[in-house]
Amino acid sequence: MASPEILSRAALSFGFDVGTLAFISDSTNEVYRFLKNDSPYILRLSEKPLEYANNIKAEVHWVRYLAENGIKASLPITTTDGQLTAVYNENEKWVIATAFQMAPGVFFDREPQMWCPSLFNQWGELMGKIHRLTKSYHSGDPNLRRAEWGPAKIDNPHLQEGNYRILLDRLQSFESKISSLPKDQQSYGLIHYDFHPYNFHIEQGELTVFDFDDAIYGWFAMDIGVAATHAVWWGSPKQDRESKSEFAKQFLNEFLSGYFKQNNLDTFWVQQIPLFMEYRNISSFFWWLGDWDGDEGQLSEFQRSAIVNAVALIQRDLPFDGCDIQL
Repeated sequence: MASPEILSRAALSFGFDVGTLAFISDSTNEVYRFLKNDSPYILRLSEKPLEYANNIKAEVHWVRYLAENGIKASLPITTTDGQLTAVYNENEKWVIATAFQMAPGVFFDREPQMWCPSLFNQWGELMGKIHRLTKSYHSGDPNLRRAEWGPAKIDNPHLQEGNYRILLDRLQSFESKISSLPKDQQSYGLIHYDFHPYNFHIEQGELTVFDFDDAIYGWFAMDIGVAATHAVWWGSPKQDRESKSEFAKQFLNEFLSGYFKQNNLDTFWVQQIPLFMEYRNISSFFWWLGDWDGDEGQLSEFQRSAIVNAVALIQRDLPFDGCDIQL
């Protein structure tokens, strides 16, 4: 957790009363809510090497561009001296602070009736508009550039045997396929890369997107695949394989209908969406296995069960649930 000194310095940087801070979460970053002029904001603290500061500045610069061009996004605010970030050093560690307006509204699961085809359509339209705008985006500063997608660097020796080796082989197989895909301005650019239903709020039927800190240069179809994968995980009305596949088709039918209102995507790329969905599924295992110490007792029952089920599908040469569709 951030020290009181860091929190006080952040309050000074962004001009708010430190007493209004309320802790929210500490998964990838530490996230707090605060009040400024009686309005709610988000403070994000990232413990990263100093050289990572330009990466975060690149994220914030892009989000401001999107918001200024009509995207309903959680708008980043600058420090009191006009900077995109504030950087602090404490005990030989660097903390990079950013702040954002809080997105209005609630998550999709607050009211079950909000999870419906019209939401999927609007979600797709919002992503399509982001992709259309990113084609003409230039930061104006070569130092402000997000990373390109690339194969994961996984050298954990505990993943070289048994079921873990099977998962790693499948991951690397997909990475090889993806690495061979072409790149051009109509199919590849800055993408959110984590535009799932817990990264937008809904207010009076309108979506506001936030949490761009996974943004990379990648394929537009990859961004769509990420959204579809999470929609199946958390939104399929039933959990059997057939129901998930049917839901995936229905979701993508509505999502792409909205997407094409804002951006064109060649049929070839639409057909790659299930590939990117599969890739997102297999990548999810390495969110907890990447730094795993080899102690299976450290894995939850859910994780152990998910690994066994995934390996069974791989050994039968079957795609993950919801991915066995053609577009």
